[in-house]
Amino acid sequence: MHQTLLIAQLSDPHIGTGPAFLGGRMDTEHALRQAVAHVAAMDPQPDLVLLTGDLTERGSAAEYAVVAGALAPLAMPVYAVPGNHDDPKVARSALPRCMPTAPDAPDGVCCYRLRHGGLHLIALDTVVPRQSHGALGPAQLAWLARQLGQCRDEPVLLFMHHPPLPTGIEAMDACSLLEGGDELAALVRAHGAVQGILCGHLHRPVQMQFGGAPLHVAPSVAHQIALDLRPGAALHAQLEPPKISLHRWSPVHGLCTHLSYVQAFGPALPL
Repeated sequence: MHQTLLIAQLSDPHIGTGPAFLGGRMDTEHALRQAVAHVAAMDPQPDLVLLTGDLTERGSAAEYAVVAGALAPLAMPVYAVPGNHDDPKVARSALPRCMPTAPDAPDGVCCYRLRHGGLHLIALDTVVPRQSHGALGPAQLAWLARQLGQCRDEPVLLFMHHPPLPTGIEAMDACSLLEGGDELAALVRAHGAVQGILCGHLHRPVQMQFGGAPLHVAPSVAHQIALDLRPGAALHAQLEPPKISLHRWSPVHGLCTHLSYVQAFGPALPL
């Protein structure tokens, strides 16, 4: 019988924002290192870590070197997808173990499939070069259809950067996945055993349903976007207690998602 898996999801660290970011109130490198230390200290330990994009602010080799150093304390496998602030080519070169691009992937696209225990994990690349919004083009969707066909009736977890559904935060919805969402939903629904879709980009924890499967958007390990559902509202950053997403998957019960606060509020007290 397949094992239960514990999966930590970290998202949107934006390494390289600089010391003046948000008036000097947010050090994104420190935030990532704190999140990594939190994961490394967990008991039980996660079986793997997924990074759902915007690892860096500008996609430079120097920024990815900082990311690699920050991730070094993690003993478990770490896998990543690029976000709109990343350069997928530079990221793959700097973090080859985290981005094992499939040999049959479309040219220039950082997508891959791997298996951990009884769960297939499929990484999708939603980056549109030099644009904030995301897309899944025909070539990557055809690749995904082949992957899902090869693991038909077996549990699958998808992860990518841009969410494919609106949330009501209009300014972020305008730069979410703007191409390929309907086709992706049809593939998810047809497969029938997609356990979940994990995303980043929004800098907020959000739960949705997509193609008949649960969809979870992880908060940023650094700064959040203020929750403002008023039409036409401008974007504002908000400094909230940092947190990560923690997913427990079992072959019997599927995906259960928790939010784990990076900074403890105090000792756990017996009831």
